[in-house]
Amino acid sequence: MVLTSEAWRLWAKTYSESGREAGGENQGARLWLALPQHMRDAADVGERLVREWVPRAVQQRLAVACHGTVDEAARLVGFLAGVHDAGKADTAFASQIDGSPEHGWLWEQVRSLPSCPSDPGKAPDPRPRHAEVSDLILRRELHHRFPEVDLAAIISCSSTAGCHHGRLSDLGRTSDPRAGRARELSAWLDRHGPQWAGLWTSMLDDILERTGAAPVLEQVLAAGGLGIADQLLLCGLITAADWIASNQELFPLTESGRHPSDDSRADDALQRLRLTRAWQPEPTTCPPFRRRFSWPESAELRPCQRAAVEAAASSDGPCLLIIEEEMGQGKTEAALLAAEILAGNLGSGGVAFALPTMATADSMFSRVRSWVETLEDDGSASHSLFLGHSRAWLEPENERLIRQTRSVNGRGTQAVVAHEWFTGKRGMLAEFTVSTIDQVLMTALATRYVTMRHLGVAGKVVILDEVHSYDVFTSGYLVRTLTWLAAHGVSVILLSATLASGLRQQLEDAYAEGLGANPVPESATPAPSANTSLTALKGRGRRRQTRVQRPDEVPQYPRISLTGQYGVRFTPIEQRTTHRQVEVRVLDDALESLGDLLLSALQHGGVAGVVCNTVRRAQKVYEQLREDFGEETVELHHSQFTAWDRSDREKRLVSALGPSAHRGTGRPERFIVVGTQVLEQSLDIDFDLLITDLAPGDSLAQRAGRLHRHARPTDDRPAGLSSPVLYIRGVDMAGPVPVPDAGATAVYGDRVLLATLAALQPFLDGQPWCLTHELESVVENIYGPAQGIPDTWRDAYDRAAHKEDTCAAESRQRSATFQLTAPAQSQGYLTEVFKPMIAQDAERSESVALAHVRDIEPSVEVLLVQEKGGLLSPLPGALPQSGDRTEWSVTETAVPPPRFARAVAMSSVRLPRWLVAPWDLDAAIAELEDQGLRAWQADFRLRGQLVLRLDEELRGELLGKSFRYDPRLGIHPVELADPDTSDPWCDDMEEYDVMDDQLDYGKDLR
Repeated sequence: MVLTSEAWRLWAKTYSESGREAGGENQGARLWLALPQHMRDAADVGERLVREWVPRAVQQRLAVACHGTVDEAARLVGFLAGVHDAGKADTAFASQIDGSPEHGWLWEQVRSLPSCPSDPGKAPDPRPRHAEVSDLILRRELHHRFPEVDLAAIISCSSTAGCHHGRLSDLGRTSDPRAGRARELSAWLDRHGPQWAGLWTSMLDDILERTGAAPVLEQVLAAGGLGIADQLLLCGLITAADWIASNQELFPLTESGRHPSDDSRADDALQRLRLTRAWQPEPTTCPPFRRRFSWPESAELRPCQRAAVEAAASSDGPCLLIIEEEMGQGKTEAALLAAEILAGNLGSGGVAFALPTMATADSMFSRVRSWVETLEDDGSASHSLFLGHSRAWLEPENERLIRQTRSVNGRGTQAVVAHEWFTGKRGMLAEFTVSTIDQVLMTALATRYVTMRHLGVAGKVVILDEVHSYDVFTSGYLVRTLTWLAAHGVSVILLSATLASGLRQQLEDAYAEGLGANPVPESATPAPSANTSLTALKGRGRRRQTRVQRPDEVPQYPRISLTGQYGVRFTPIEQRTTHRQVEVRVLDDALESLGDLLLSALQHGGVAGVVCNTVRRAQKVYEQLREDFGEETVELHHSQFTAWDRSDREKRLVSALGPSAHRGTGRPERFIVVGTQVLEQSLDIDFDLLITDLAPGDSLAQRAGRLHRHARPTDDRPAGLSSPVLYIRGVDMAGPVPVPDAGATAVYGDRVLLATLAALQPFLDGQPWCLTHELESVVENIYGPAQGIPDTWRDAYDRAAHKEDTCAAESRQRSATFQLTAPAQSQGYLTEVFKPMIAQDAERSESVALAHVRDIEPSVEVLLVQEKGGLLSPLPGALPQSGDRTEWSVTETAVPPPRFARAVAMSSVRLPRWLVAPWDLDAAIAELEDQGLRAWQADFRLRGQLVLRLDEELRGELLGKSFRYDPRLGIHPVELADPDTSDPWCDDMEEYDVMDDQLDYGKDLR
């Protein structure tokens, strides 16, 4: 269609900073982009994303949503992407640059149009956003073209325009197009007059003709509109198309505002952007596992890996695979093998691997990268890999990948790349992602651009590790996330060593609820289709809730469960005949008792681990043992070291205590490691002896996983330490009822600790604890119905259980506050899905959003710097050990050089609660901001960060409290307070050890 000259004088884009860098505003030229050109660009990009970029599974899903083919789906996406900015054809938008010395001429150009209303009146308040105006224009135009179609079906399509800036328009879901905000905006649009309305019609006609989408659009509307999961997916796709089409380096502005011809600019732009194509695994029943994991030809699959391959190969659609197996039995490899099988069968184009903490994600990153590098036999394709957490750019392996990746315009055929477009909110769009669990759980969080997360996971197999480790609050998000993943037809693999049966069933039910839950708007639900071959993908209409079918008997642990459209079935894992037994003993909590035990046990050498539940407690143990054994023999690990120091310490620890180190060749003769829960996960280390604070039974098992972890020669274990022994301290067993340490109670709660002691009683009486065969029964006794609680403990246990139930109920309620509405309860409307966002704050920052999927108190993270003689420098541990250090000192007004900025950024640390309590948070931030360094805002690593200055002795002060940073001890008061005299409020709460981005609270899995 030939658009009128008036349409080509409507503006959509002015030059940006990136446009300047790309050559904009050269020699005084006035560069801009006309609205019809941007609409065409976006339409062309949208079409090509469907045809060339999204995985086969997403293509098929979109084809089903359109009741047609992939080609028709591409045309529909092209149309919706093209009309997303129709609302910019509005005088409220066009006039916003009135008076601008640089861009005001564009408004003058629009105002001079014959069709422009001379006085449309005052714009509605709040001022119309162009996204909601686009939504309304599309509603009106489609209602005019298809008057017999229910408006609810139209809204399911028009909402993609209203949501393209990450939040839904406020027009509502009413069947009356002139009610509420829609009525107010409709009156405003009516005042533009019929000539101006003709511009909307002509531009929509242009996009319809360009995409050829008219038949498929009519087909979708006649069938009742788009399902709710498909709406979310399309919202994400339209946003992605808009972001690409708005890139002024790829789609340059011109003096005329348009491309010289009607030809597409998208082919050239996408070729320059060079997005990696979706992984296309071949259907297989067993991937080449030796090649995938660089195993020798003689290697065979372990029992859990064989069972995972068998279970995945038997699936007949999207499924939830739960692998329950002991630590160290190859669950990671089992998950990757199963993911490849599921991806090949379903057409998934990538894998998202999520773990509890940054440390575990960092540890997994290199393993996943090595696996991805083997996926293409001929090396003809590159695959994108994204590490997703707030400190990802500081992870060395990720840094190397970023450096190795060539520029976006000339990447070549490197097997794995860190594509520069897949960063920030777009990071989860990469084919392969390794991240903290938050990045996946935010799929269920009603926050801005959540649709991009749905687009990111929709074409992947999702793997979630250590799912037993999440508290009640976070488990609420996990449950809702599983429901939405199932609604998208995504297969999910969950890994756990210690999953209680109650939680397993809850997760299975959540996934089953989502399968097929893709209702179209309720008032327009069509009759069921006769084609049932794609039922799991299609799910038209509201899904009838039915009880999940389960077998009468559950196989013994270890096992794999598979939840699909026909219910739950189990694949048993071959029972091992070996017994991994641990002797369990109780140790008096006095520091003298701990010292005496270690002096005796290590008299012939050996490596002992001491795990404490709190940082303060670990620091006290470390100071005592350092005095007893000497500084060279004892080392402390917890989360209140700087990122630099912690990374360095952990690397050295893994090198000394890893599988390759032996006595006399790297493994220390006598060594004691004191730490907090950070020792439970991610570190592949081996202790000869382990002493731990009382913790829940599953956590004790995780800690015991570091005890005699590696198969070692006999002479690697000193005399007296040839058999694994686990000592439990931090509990007073002298009275009629055990009394756990206050820190353990604060972190885990008394009920679970008392239940743990009851479950472990046979082992405390001398029977060895077999982690291979008796772990499940211990976990069930702790988190299932109360059993074996001694009569003398019953009253204390019941009080603790009541308190836990009350706290759990409050956690569930708070967890639900910001969750997306489940698909089956949405009635097919995005307004229902996003109701928590609409009712709350849609503009939450990502850091605040992350806090909403974890039940954590707000805290302050700072960058520590040393101040000497008016000059600032990174902490000594972050400086080179040799060479000239003068370049590592700058004035506070100087822009720091890159190496300096990186070293400072690696000196990040989260301040403990005793230093900054939650109620002092605002005061602390205000005090730190008053000391802000303006010049440092020029570096992306330091921008927006809070800096805390230390003196030459690494002492500092905040809120009138003095503290010191000690590279051996971490942050501590200048004088460690006696716990009997310190503030009791701080005593209870300061003890939490923040594990990267997580607090390990007690879990209620009953």
